[in-house]
Amino acid sequence: MADVQDKKKIVIIDDYEESCKLLQEVLEPNYECAYTCDSSKAVELIFEKKPDLILLDYKMPGMQGIDICRVLRDNDVTKNTPIIFLSGAVTIDERIKAFEYGADDFVTKPFHVKELLLRVKARLSERENDQAAELQVGNLKMNLLSRQVYVDVEEVQLTPKQFDILKLLVSNKNNLVTRETFLVRIWNGTEVTARNVDSQINYLKRKIEKFRGKIIAVPSLGYRLEETK
Repeated sequence: MADVQDKKKIVIIDDYEESCKLLQEVLEPNYECAYTCDSSKAVELIFEKKPDLILLDYKMPGMQGIDICRVLRDNDVTKNTPIIFLSGAVTIDERIKAFEYGADDFVTKPFHVKELLLRVKARLSERENDQAAELQVGNLKMNLLSRQVYVDVEEVQLTPKQFDILKLLVSNKNNLVTRETFLVRIWNGTEVTARNVDSQINYLKRKIEKFRGKIIAVPSLGYRLEETK
């Protein structure tokens, strides 16, 4: 359990109070939580608490989660704050729309508690990594300022998209990155298919073949980067 002073702050926005209380109960051993069930007060609470991460319901009376997300992404204070959408019955178009408006992740209700905790941890770790100048896993090092990649001391030449793919995988080390996430985060929702993801990752794997780790395909879902012990 983290010390109170070290706890990351999470704001929960959901129109069902029971959902808010459940999420708070699950998260509070490790995080400092605040919530509101009134979507019209969501932005005010977020600016007041300055959270490290936001859990946001997609469909609510009044101000929708999409609208809240758009306001936050248009503000310099909150434009980089990780947002995880939570929702039940949504279409694939609605999920894609959430990513287009700036979502970092999407968890479908009902969710498994362990999955939610892992996704929260991954998004917080990704944010910390983005704020750093360098990422490293095993013998692979990425300089985010110069956009250079090294395996041991040898520089690896990557295309801009391959660099961004690798950054997403390293930032989410040991966690699944779905093809949908790649398509939205790397290609910005343009007209490409999952085959584009697969082909770019195949090129990437060949270029970093001396990396002491592996990029694992998760059938029908996406990819996961693991360091070899």
